Amino acid sequence: MKAVGRVALALAISLKGCGCLAQRTADVLSLAINWTSAHNLNISELEKPSPATDFVVPVPAPASERTVNSEFVLLNAIHLGMAIFDVEMTQRCISNHHCRETNPLMPSSHAAQLSLNLAYVAGGTGISYWLKRGGSKLWRVPPIAGAAIHSGGVATGFEHH
Repeated sequence: MKAVGRVALALAISLKGCGCLAQRTADVLSLAINWTSAHNLNISELEKPSPATDFVVPVPAPASERTVNSEFVLLNAIHLGMAIFDVEMTQRCISNHHCRETNPLMPSSHAAQLSLNLAYVAGGTGISYWLKRGGSKLWRVPPIAGAAIHSGGVATGFEHH
C-alpha cells in the first residue's frame, strides 16, 4: 500500500509542472491525500519530494519574441509560393513538350508534384518552427534554401518556355 501512495503522490507532484493543469494538480493532489487517508496511510511516512522535483512553470514569451511572427510567415510563404510556381512552370513546360522532369524522385503528374512539394514545404516549415522555438538563429535556412531551390526550377521553366 505504501508503494501505491508514493505513486499517487509522485503523480500529483509531476502534474504540478504543467501550468495549464494547475487546477487539475490540486484536484489530483486532494484525491491522493484522500486516498492515502482512506487507506490508513500516513503522509508523513511517505518520502518528501526534494526541491529538484519541483518544476518551474514557463513564462510565455513577450509578443516581440513569438515563434510565429511576420518574418517567419513571410519567409515560409515565399517558400510555398515558389514551390507552387515551380510545379506550375514545370507542368506547363511538360505539356508543351519543351522539357521533362529531370528529378528522378519527382513524379510527373500534376497532383503528385503538388502533393510532394507541399509535403516538402510543410517539413521545412516544421523544421524552421522547431529551430526558431529553440532559439536557433538558423531557423531561416529551411525556407530560404527551399525558395532558392524552387527558384532554380522556375528559372528553368522560363528558359524552356
